[in-house]
Amino acid sequence: MIQFKPGDLALIIRAIHAENIGKVVELVRFDSSQKIAIPEDSPRSFAPNPDRIACWVIRGSFVAHSTLRGEINCTVGASPQSWLMPLQGDFQPEQQKSREVAA
Repeated sequence: MIQFKPGDLALIIRAIHAENIGKVVELVRFDSSQKIAIPEDSPRSFAPNPDRIACWVIRGSFVAHSTLRGEINCTVGASPQSWLMPLQGDFQPEQQKSREVAA
């Protein structure tokens, strides 16, 4: 299992709004106390309880859905961990790793 920590950068690899896939976000904190609801038509294979799941609070620039305002641009939101790919540690691109070795 991937070990994320607050402050890590992650790539969104699965999202309710397709335009969010590929965006980079910062992980703020993992929150298991305030579980979020996943819409009925979203992929549910990641959750043992598909109705609500603990998520990472994320910071970046992405689209979310507001029950009052519809689709909105956001800078803070939430994402299940399985919808994120780390961009640090052993997951750095090979070019970055080779630059570090050469330095």
